[in-house]
Amino acid sequence: MNGILIANILTVIGQLVVFYASTRHEKGEILRIQIVSMLLMSSASLILKGYSAIVMDAVAIARNVLSIHGISFRGLPYIFIAVAIVFGVLFNNRGFLGLFPIFANVAQSLIFLDKKATTRQIQLVCSFASACWAVYNFAIAAYAGTFFDAVNAISYLYSAMKKR
Repeated sequence: MNGILIANILTVIGQLVVFYASTRHEKGEILRIQIVSMLLMSSASLILKGYSAIVMDAVAIARNVLSIHGISFRGLPYIFIAVAIVFGVLFNNRGFLGLFPIFANVAQSLIFLDKKATTRQIQLVCSFASACWAVYNFAIAAYAGTFFDAVNAISYLYSAMKKR
């Protein structure tokens, strides 16, 4: 029981960081803030034995770092997608629900590594990804994450619609 409590506290902190990222309007800033949240969430996932989430966070951190530094080449998004799918499936211990972090990661890999992606497009994809994470967090008993991811999905969507 203590593990679930600690993991949910880490999740709350990580989710507050994600919420802050959803209010930013610059691609690099969003990505840097998300890295901090991913480290916190990975710690919670480790405690809750959500292994596919840890793998997705590691892939996402690498993807965000490259995107922040403008490193991209033809085929790079597909390398990240392949790594996410292969290792996500290998480490999936939650059945179909364990695929939701993979869905989120694939969508974000496509948009974050697209140098032409607008902030609005990033926010829309982050909304979808947050919805995927809400489902997964419920499956691993990260209930605080479920709540916050649902709120983040709405926040990203609201910010994207405001930019119309």
